Amino acid sequence: MEQKKNGSKQIELSEQQKQAIEHYGSPALVVAGAGSGKTRTLTAKIVDIINRENASRSASKRILAITFTNKAADEMKSRLYELTGKGYADFPWVRTYHSACLMILKRHCELAGYKEPIQICTLYHQKKLSEQILLNYNLEKKHASNLLSIISHAKNSANPERYFDEHPRMMGVHVRAYELFKQYEEKLMEANSVDFDNILLKTRDILRDNSKVIVGDKEVRVGDYYRDYFTHILVDEYQDTNNLQDELTRLLLGSHGNLFCVGDDWQAVYGFRGSNVSHFLEFPKRYKNARVFRLEQNYRSANEIVQVANGLIDFNKDKMDKRCFSIKQGGKVEIYDFSSDIDEAQWVSSRIKALNQRGEGIPFEKMAVVYRTKFCSLPFEKNFRMFKIPYKLMGSQGFFERMEVMDINSYLAASLFPKDDVSFERIINTPKRGIGPAKIKEMGKLRRDGMSLQDCARVMVTERLLAKKIHEQLSELISIIDDIRDLEPATAIQTVIERTDYYEYLRQQVKNQDEFISKKENLEQLWHTAKDKADILEYLEEAALIREDKEESDDNEKEDGVALLTIHSAKGLEFDTVFVVGCEENLFPHWRSIDSGDKAVQEERRLMYVAMTRAEKRLYLSYAEYRKGQYSMKSRFINQIERCLR
Repeated sequence: MEQKKNGSKQIELSEQQKQAIEHYGSPALVVAGAGSGKTRTLTAKIVDIINRENASRSASKRILAITFTNKAADEMKSRLYELTGKGYADFPWVRTYHSACLMILKRHCELAGYKEPIQICTLYHQKKLSEQILLNYNLEKKHASNLLSIISHAKNSANPERYFDEHPRMMGVHVRAYELFKQYEEKLMEANSVDFDNILLKTRDILRDNSKVIVGDKEVRVGDYYRDYFTHILVDEYQDTNNLQDELTRLLLGSHGNLFCVGDDWQAVYGFRGSNVSHFLEFPKRYKNARVFRLEQNYRSANEIVQVANGLIDFNKDKMDKRCFSIKQGGKVEIYDFSSDIDEAQWVSSRIKALNQRGEGIPFEKMAVVYRTKFCSLPFEKNFRMFKIPYKLMGSQGFFERMEVMDINSYLAASLFPKDDVSFERIINTPKRGIGPAKIKEMGKLRRDGMSLQDCARVMVTERLLAKKIHEQLSELISIIDDIRDLEPATAIQTVIERTDYYEYLRQQVKNQDEFISKKENLEQLWHTAKDKADILEYLEEAALIREDKEESDDNEKEDGVALLTIHSAKGLEFDTVFVVGCEENLFPHWRSIDSGDKAVQEERRLMYVAMTRAEKRLYLSYAEYRKGQYSMKSRFINQIERCLR
């Protein structure tokens, strides 16, 4: 229920939520249990700031509110629009860390050695770049993913040099990792581009290193400008911040101390990405006069589920204490064991069918099967097809990573960023123009003084160094990328598709008509996405930033059906009925975590807690004696849950 207050709506809140929201004057940490309304609390805090008697009309524009995904930021803006009547433009700093830092970096890019416009590398760019660096050292391309992972961890540690001192080599590679990292950074700088992690790292450098800019008629430090500008900083999912994000938060926080962080250390499950739950656990020590508030009522799950989940997390040593509860009753928690993963999948399928058809009549889309790793989905997919159960496989390939989407976006990127060799090399023979690797290598030999591959291609066309047919094809390609540069992105996409006859090329690449239709629909969706963007730069930036949402994004998410997804992908979602499958030692907890020691196993236990608290009424946990034909032991977590059920 919502009531009017000061021309905007007032959210109905619990006493615990009110206490947190009404606190001002020092940093606050809101320890929000699963299903306790943390998003509501965060949104209500922003509304309260705006509605305070001494708040200026522009108060909303000076609030930095950090969300974990772009989707969450958009949802929060929509909610704030409903509650306050203000437009999206009144909340310019409701963003992810990457999106907020990109705004700062673009404004002050020259302080970091860049020129406008800066290009954000896609994952495809990064992979191609890392492969080329490895080849330069006569190393195999198979190490590219590992190299990118190490570079990402180094940057998010906030101190890459120290990280490489502690992790000097990659497994199976004789060259020092730092040497590869340096060359990678040089290549990015040459192309006037940043990778995803550099958006944060370069912004941190600008804020930390006392760089100065002219504001009005005064010279001020960039860090001082933003510390003075932001009157409040709010951070969602604070337990998942890494060292670099934590440092950025500190660098942006003014002397007012208005920091409001919301999260749940019991749901900190991104250590493998570099997140550091100690920022959350040590908050009261790290911030003077900090207050800690607890939201303990679970509005989602039945109390039977909540209490068993509480009992499991009690086995963790490193945590903030709270006693979560629910006034909902009648929940069900059941554990099943099976001889094999096939038997497990058959039982789950028959149980889902029964829940959907008999008595309960639970819609398929309100049920989910969650697992620790992706390979577990296969027997369930097979059985769901056999039982004619509709399902959606969530957390699969990201939309902007699809072949046809990358092809078209590469045309736009090559148009806007002439030094982007990766994009130009992708499109130079897509569709086929008779320009193979040998011709591209020949083209590259023309490089002089920082020339790009596109520069070399233009020289070959101007000086007519190619056979007639190839000359005509390459001339048309250059004409296309020149012609689309100043077009609106949707028009540019349509132009590329039409002038390259891309749909005909697509027909030749696919196995059947259904696959062609699927890819064509993806390009229609791409055009629709681009329609709202003012220019190609804005469109490409959003496409690059969207990778933050990959875990939860999927083109099937609006379809009806049982959700099949990893537990990481399930975070933040809720279902009437949840099946947690594959609960065996070395799978859940994962063998890598077991090998890494107690802290990693504690994170695995938090992951089980996340899985359990996705369920509203029914929670089924299962394990199999044999999975993929190999003997398995029951997970220690099942033993601990059984103790909680006694």
